[in-house]
Amino acid sequence: MRILIFEFITGGGLVGQALPASLATEGSLMLQALVAELKCLDNLQLCVPLDKRCAKPDMLSPAEIVKVSAACDIFALLRDLLTQVDLFWPIAPESDGMLQSLAELAIAANVEVLLSNPATLSVCADKYATYQALKKREIPAVATHLLSEVEEGVGLADKLVVKIADGVGCLDSLQIDAEQLQDTIGELTDPHLYVLQPYIDGQAASLSCLFKHGQAWLICYNHQQIVLQQGRFSLQGCLVNVQTDKLSFYRNLVSEIADALPGLWGYVGIDVIENAELGPLVLEINPRLTSSYAGIRQATGINVAEQVLRLRHAEPVLQPYRNETVQIHIN
Repeated sequence: MRILIFEFITGGGLVGQALPASLATEGSLMLQALVAELKCLDNLQLCVPLDKRCAKPDMLSPAEIVKVSAACDIFALLRDLLTQVDLFWPIAPESDGMLQSLAELAIAANVEVLLSNPATLSVCADKYATYQALKKREIPAVATHLLSEVEEGVGLADKLVVKIADGVGCLDSLQIDAEQLQDTIGELTDPHLYVLQPYIDGQAASLSCLFKHGQAWLICYNHQQIVLQQGRFSLQGCLVNVQTDKLSFYRNLVSEIADALPGLWGYVGIDVIENAELGPLVLEINPRLTSSYAGIRQATGINVAEQVLRLRHAEPVLQPYRNETVQIHIN
C-alpha cells in the first residue's frame, strides 16, 4: 500500500515564502515521528514531498522523497502524486481552509484520506463555529465571540484574547486589557476575521485522541508550555503523557465531543485551559497531528500511526507498555 504524506510547512506549502522557524520545527517533528512509525509496519511504501530548504527525515530513501523547488505549483504536484497512491495523510494548518482543501483534493482523486470529513474540518477550522457546536451540547468551552459583533464594554472580562478565527497555534493571538479593545480593532486590517475570548489563567493542556464516527479514545494528556510576553503567546514546547487526576473527566469530555462532532476521524488534538475556578475548558479542536504526537510513542510505546490505519476497519488497540513523560522542544 502506497501512502502520500504531505506535511504542509516542510512539504512545500510555503514555497516562495519564508519558513516560520517555530512552525518548521513543529512540522519536522511531526513528519519525523510519522515516518518512523510507518517504517515499523510491513507492506507500506511512502511518498513524501519535501521543500528543498528542509532536512530529509531519517529513514527515508531518496526514492521516497519528491523534492519541491521554489517554482513548484504544490497543488498541481499533489494532484499528480495522488494518482500514484492508495492513501493520503496530510498534516496542515486549518487556516485559509487549507486542511479542508487537501481533504477535498484527495476525495476528488478518489483516494482515501486519513482525516475527518470536510464538513467537520470546516467547523474545527473556525473557533467560533467550534464554540457554537460545543455550546449546543453544553460542553465546557471558552466563550468565543465574533469580534465584529462585540458591543463595546458589554459583558467583557478585564483581560481579553483577540485571535484569528481560523488561526493556527499561537500565531496572531493577542492578550489585551478590555480598555484597549477599540484601539486594537482599529489597528486590524480585517477585524471580521477575528474572534474574542476572555483571557483565562491556568494550565494550558492538550488531549491526544483518536476518533471514529462518534467514538473517541483518549491516548494521553499533555501540558503545553506557552509563554506570554508583551501580549503575545508563543509555544515553547510540550510535556507529553503527564499524569493527571482528571483522566476520567477527560475521557467523558472526548466522548461528548465525539457525539457533538460525529464526523471527527483519526488523530485529533484538543486544547484545553485548566482554571482553578472554572475547571477545564475546551479552547480548540485540531483534527490532525499536533506537536504532542511527536512524543507519544516514546512516552507510551503506542504506535499511533498503526492505530490510525487500524481505524479504517476496526477499533484501535491502545495498550501502553511504557509510562513516561517526554519533553518536546519547539522554541
